[in-house]
Amino acid sequence: MKVVHTICPGCSVGCGIDLIIKDNKVVGTYPNKRHPINEGKNCLYGQNCYKIISHEKRLEKPLIKKNGKFVEVSWDEALNFIAENLKKYNPEDITFIASGKCTNEDNYALKKLADNLKAKIGHCICNSPKANYAEISTTIDDIENAKNIIIIGDVFSEHALIGRKVVKAKDKGAKVTIFNIEEKDILKLNADKFVKVDSYEDIDLGNVDENTIIIINAPIDVDKMPKIAKVLPVAKHCNTVGATLIGIPPLNKDEYFELLKNSKFLYIMGENPALIDKDALKNTEFLVVQDIIMSETAELADVVLPSSCWAEKNGTFTNTDKRIQKINKAVNPPGEAMDDYLIIKSLAEKLGIDLGFNSLEDIQKEITKVIL
Repeated sequence: MKVVHTICPGCSVGCGIDLIIKDNKVVGTYPNKRHPINEGKNCLYGQNCYKIISHEKRLEKPLIKKNGKFVEVSWDEALNFIAENLKKYNPEDITFIASGKCTNEDNYALKKLADNLKAKIGHCICNSPKANYAEISTTIDDIENAKNIIIIGDVFSEHALIGRKVVKAKDKGAKVTIFNIEEKDILKLNADKFVKVDSYEDIDLGNVDENTIIIINAPIDVDKMPKIAKVLPVAKHCNTVGATLIGIPPLNKDEYFELLKNSKFLYIMGENPALIDKDALKNTEFLVVQDIIMSETAELADVVLPSSCWAEKNGTFTNTDKRIQKINKAVNPPGEAMDDYLIIKSLAEKLGIDLGFNSLEDIQKEITKVIL
């Protein structure tokens, strides 16, 4: 049995976890006792995040749909087939979808390919706040010493380790006001003032000052918040912030589905829009899905590419307060699954495109320049 230090992929808080390895399989997790964010604690996401690694629908080999059924093929055949079809489309008809669940390195590689092809690219921020993270300087550590905390959304249920910081601040005398569209006992219990709202767009924050922190876990525009207060937008996924800082346009739900509906050639990495709306893909003529499991979106694809999950690769996530944190490979991916950035590099080579990097380390040097 061995232990591998890494970062939880459950959300954007970026807690440190240890993966417990037995017989070359991840059998459990344990909170990293020395990690500065979670300080030896973890939530249900952290406790259960390892289960996706051995999911029954894990993809192991490239697939091409032939006569309505998927057939296993070699990597060469799959990538050549994609490249041949990609060349048939004009740049304005091609869209790449990145993911806040993939690493900085994977998203960087996809953006480089999209830029070389002059194609469209974006990533869905789902129910996350829309923020210019480059201008955000508030950190998770600031919460504990705040005098006044305003929460828009629900961090107690969805980001428990941030909720823990709020409780610590409250114990020191901070006043906590929570705005949420649902009445929840956990929110009422932890708020000095709870306000149920019909819409997050019409909230009256009252008087705020420089001692106020506004924590936002809701799909609203952070630019509308009072400039005098400290603002901490909390993204839904583990690397939503990283994908945004790399320069991939962040899309709210309406923008995301509008982009999907206006794309003829669609390449989706690590996302599953068909789970929400299968009709969003009805105008797509050629669909490539690169993912770890056979999702609802993968079922609709012309080509499915198997990728390694976060526990099967090295790389980095950028958490909600812009800490770039290293994830470490714990086990090998199943079958012929590959790291996302390597798949993208291999496809680029089929297209005769040099993405400008030869290794993970090359990408990481560029990412550090962009994010920092």
